Amino acid sequence: MSNVTMNDAVDIALELLGKDGGVAVGEVNAVRNLRWANSSLTTNGDTIDNTLSLAAFVPVDDGIASGIVSGQVRTREDIADLVAAARLSALSAGASQDAMDLVAGSQHADFASPATQPSEDGLSSIAEQLAEVFKDNSAQYFGYAEYSHDTTYAGTSAGTRLRFEQPTARFELCAKSHDRTRSAWSGQSAQSLRDVIVAPHSLRVQTGIAHQSNRIDVEPGQHTVTLSPSAFADLMIYMLWTASAREAHEGRSVFSNPLGGTRIGERLTSRMLTVATDPQLAGLETSDAVVNLGASSMSSSFDTGLPIGRSAILSDGVLSALASSRHAAAEANLPFTPLADNIEVRDANGQGSLEDLAARMGNGLLVTCLWYIREVDPQSLLLTGLTRDGVYVVKNGEIAGSANNFRFNESPVGLLNRITDAGASTDCLPREWADYFSRSRVCPVTVDSFNLSTRSDAI
Repeated sequence: MSNVTMNDAVDIALELLGKDGGVAVGEVNAVRNLRWANSSLTTNGDTIDNTLSLAAFVPVDDGIASGIVSGQVRTREDIADLVAAARLSALSAGASQDAMDLVAGSQHADFASPATQPSEDGLSSIAEQLAEVFKDNSAQYFGYAEYSHDTTYAGTSAGTRLRFEQPTARFELCAKSHDRTRSAWSGQSAQSLRDVIVAPHSLRVQTGIAHQSNRIDVEPGQHTVTLSPSAFADLMIYMLWTASAREAHEGRSVFSNPLGGTRIGERLTSRMLTVATDPQLAGLETSDAVVNLGASSMSSSFDTGLPIGRSAILSDGVLSALASSRHAAAEANLPFTPLADNIEVRDANGQGSLEDLAARMGNGLLVTCLWYIREVDPQSLLLTGLTRDGVYVVKNGEIAGSANNFRFNESPVGLLNRITDAGASTDCLPREWADYFSRSRVCPVTVDSFNLSTRSDAI
């Protein structure tokens, strides 16, 4: 057991950092999970991780250096060792280009409150519901349920003291045929596993497995596709992560104007599509203040404590902002735009469910989820990846069977102007990024000429 609480560790670290200053972030991450395979519960467990991370600021000849370290601490001596290591790291790194004065941010009244320990929070309920699912012998079931509760304490030498709690639940269910030739997936993110009802997920994967009994051979090429909210979320999240003001201003991204500067103000799609982050998004709330260690084009230790508001990268189809630290914003002569840890993608004219959208498509392919997404070309934001767990052939508005899987090559920016229809936004779990980014509210879309470049042997 630690001899110091995490909020005390933050205060002690800032005391030891002294007049040169810095940032201290203490995190208590408590996780409980349940796994199953071959229609049987396999493992469950819980972990608690306590980590103190520091950014030490040290004056050097040409500015301020910043050194970053993290570690487990139990005593004041441990914290002193961490501070010394951070200072050495700063001296070896040299002056920070993004150095700016820290702000005197908020001082939360509950900063000294202990970290919240998660309850069972629905694991027993999930297990009981799965027992009913496992009675089905037509397929075998695999999956994962997890509840985590993160308590973050952040302080700066300018007086900021923040405490934030982030509950996160995640549920994934996969059904596989006994011969392993068919597979379907369904997932959900929530704030609690008590919000997860397993029956709709089991029905979805059972229906998917049934549709896959009729295999229809489809050649690679450019197809009309309907992307599920999960699949579209994976693409839009990557676009959000690369919507950097600095890279765009320097001519190194898809958001760069060939004539100089950025493409802000340019219409990227004829759809009234909005892509935004908002810490107050109902049901998907997240931290409303910058807490950062390290430096990138989008964030800086020196910004810790600044407020985060709603930021729309795309507003009714027009590129309206790019993410930045204060330093990067000043370089690009753009407003400071920090991003929250969630995403909302909505189409002002979007209507109906994923099934409604696929029916309106008439003929094409319904893609349920994507996998193994990687960047190919930053200048066009060309991505490659695989379809997985169900590509369904839609004929005359109805699912006629399933196709083989594909490798795709597409740009989430390039496809925006090929969106022909959209549904209503719904909370979803991004299949590819679920480990890092689960708070998503995204609409399904239909896209013309989606490049399914080659066949894939993936199931």
